[in-house]
Amino acid sequence: MDRNAMLCAVVLMLIGLWPWRPARADLFEPPRVETYLSGNGRYRLTVTPSADPAPRERKDVPPEKTAQARMERREGAGWVQVWRGPLRNPVAPPWAVVSDDGRTATFNDWYGAGHGPRVVVLYDTVGRMVRSLGLEQLLPADYVRALPRSVSSIDWGREHRFSADGRQVLLRVAIPNNNDRSYEPAGYVELALDATTGRRASGYETALRRAYIQAAPAIAREQVFWEAAKAVRRAPLLAPATSDYRDWNRYLSEACRRLDPDAGERGPGLRRIQMQAGRADLPELRQIVETLSNPGRETGALVFATVFDPRSEQDSLVAALAKAAQEAPAGRLAGRRVCVLVDDRRSAAAAAALARTGATYVQLDPSQPIAQRPEVLRELERN
Repeated sequence: MDRNAMLCAVVLMLIGLWPWRPARADLFEPPRVETYLSGNGRYRLTVTPSADPAPRERKDVPPEKTAQARMERREGAGWVQVWRGPLRNPVAPPWAVVSDDGRTATFNDWYGAGHGPRVVVLYDTVGRMVRSLGLEQLLPADYVRALPRSVSSIDWGREHRFSADGRQVLLRVAIPNNNDRSYEPAGYVELALDATTGRRASGYETALRRAYIQAAPAIAREQVFWEAAKAVRRAPLLAPATSDYRDWNRYLSEACRRLDPDAGERGPGLRRIQMQAGRADLPELRQIVETLSNPGRETGALVFATVFDPRSEQDSLVAALAKAAQEAPAGRLAGRRVCVLVDDRRSAAAAAALARTGATYVQLDPSQPIAQRPEVLRELERN
């Protein structure tokens, strides 16, 4: 792999699209109604996933569109409702626990453990939220970076519980392993939160300090990578000097992300077109038509490029886009960005080809280095 391809790969490692350590694939069962009992069997919490159980951006959503919960108390041979209402999770929490006096703690968002502001959410005995905590409020940032993870989730801990008296939530937190080929943590540490306030309870800092010392080798290794990756992210992006398919995919993703002020860390939709004898064959043309007609629900940019970057194929790609745009519904891509890998001589033709779709055209010129966006540079300085 040449230097530019390596730099691009490191960029994607940093933002989580191409993990530097082995990352497990995610296999999510569809969310379903779950019931959680308190240790004494007196309280029962039933959680119903939202009606639209699809992954969403990790931000607050209206209460009527979140998971719903019902707390009941045993009375004789039956159950009496104590409270009913929304939880903070857009889809559902993968796990919850109930104390012997009817308090509730939920853990993580469905499809994204360890991410977002709802890693731990505490509720009182009448269903009012006490506090919502993200992982950055529970653990140091360098500790979190060293934790094992999958494609979408951080394996930060499991088997959390309430203390016997219900006054504390006991988090069983993973200790990072210095073996970068192992998914298993080096062990676990128990960190206690006050159940009535969500604040760190007595002994939290001492236990965390011991875990940090044990995790120090893994944290140090990760920190070296992190600093190097941040330096790469600050640097201008250069196109690969090879024709490797994966190197170009990584370059195209990061290039479009840098040129799209609304991209955030969202990956664009890549459309690599195989040119046949200087033209797009019929299946490839139909693929372009289908993409322009049905871009999907995701709002990220679309990227069109040939398999490699010979200038002779750019004319054919632009011609194929123009033909496909005539077949696709007019204005279907209004509000969407479409990035096309073309040089300056062909850029105006590419923009004209896509004009009927209503898309915002973005040129990707591999001969030009692409600077990092100012807001990303500011964030790197703050981190």
